[in-house]
Amino acid sequence: MIRTLTAAALGLAAFTGPALAATCDTRGMPAEMYTSYARDIQQQLTEHGFRAGPIDGKPGKQTQSAIRAYQKAAKLPVDGCVSKELADHLHFAQPKVYGGAKR
Repeated sequence: MIRTLTAAALGLAAFTGPALAATCDTRGMPAEMYTSYARDIQQQLTEHGFRAGPIDGKPGKQTQSAIRAYQKAAKLPVDGCVSKELADHLHFAQPKVYGGAKR
């Protein structure tokens, strides 16, 4: 009975928590580092013409949508997640990938 209640509680937590946490693996990244990557990715997406929203280190729906659009344009796996790999791609991939928004 306890296992069933625990499993149900864990399942409920997955549905009530932020969608980002349920789908994106932060690989044990400290919160400060994650926020730094998110801010950098938001800045880079904006510079690449993707509308990432405010550059605040909080990857909300607009940032996730911009990440997915960039990933699709760059022919990367599309997950909408902040990651070191995405930041590296934005900085170093050649040729650069640009969206349709004004730069």
